[in-house]
Amino acid sequence: MTWPEVASFIALGVVSNTVFPMPFEPILVAFSGERSDANLALICLIGSVCAGAGALVDAGCFGLVRRRVQRIGAAPAGERHAGPHFYLLAAAAGLLPIPFTLVRAGLLHARPRPFLFAGIVAAARYPRYLVTVYAWSALALPAWAGWVLAGLSLLAALEWRQAMQRKRALSTSPARAGIPGQ
Repeated sequence: MTWPEVASFIALGVVSNTVFPMPFEPILVAFSGERSDANLALICLIGSVCAGAGALVDAGCFGLVRRRVQRIGAAPAGERHAGPHFYLLAAAAGLLPIPFTLVRAGLLHARPRPFLFAGIVAAARYPRYLVTVYAWSALALPAWAGWVLAGLSLLAALEWRQAMQRKRALSTSPARAGIPGQ
């Protein structure tokens, strides 16, 4: 991989491992086309570090939301630290095809130790990414097929985001709010 490829892989890897609605696996298979086993392992390692960085971003963003909601609440509650069950859920969601949204919902409830959380997510994602790239290479598809898959998933994510913005705009329009004459 060239340095520009590595830089774009890392940037896409971090963004797609946050709440941004694009899965990372299509990016992973796009960059893994026609590579040696050592390069595949390295790509998976970099991808899992990106997943850990995404977990840090999620912990920070959801922590801000959690604190803001707690300030608005009627009775201020002390910060609740994440327990072992939260970390187990993070490991399971990182390793298995369980929606990571469950872990993000947990971030609204409890505050994890950021680097422990990131480390658990990164360690759990590495074997998952290895299975993904080796299964993809077993399909023996042309290298461009991964890029097509990544492009389609990016387009789907952007379309989903546009649909959410249109839905939000409709729900806040004056006609929907019951304001006459608008």
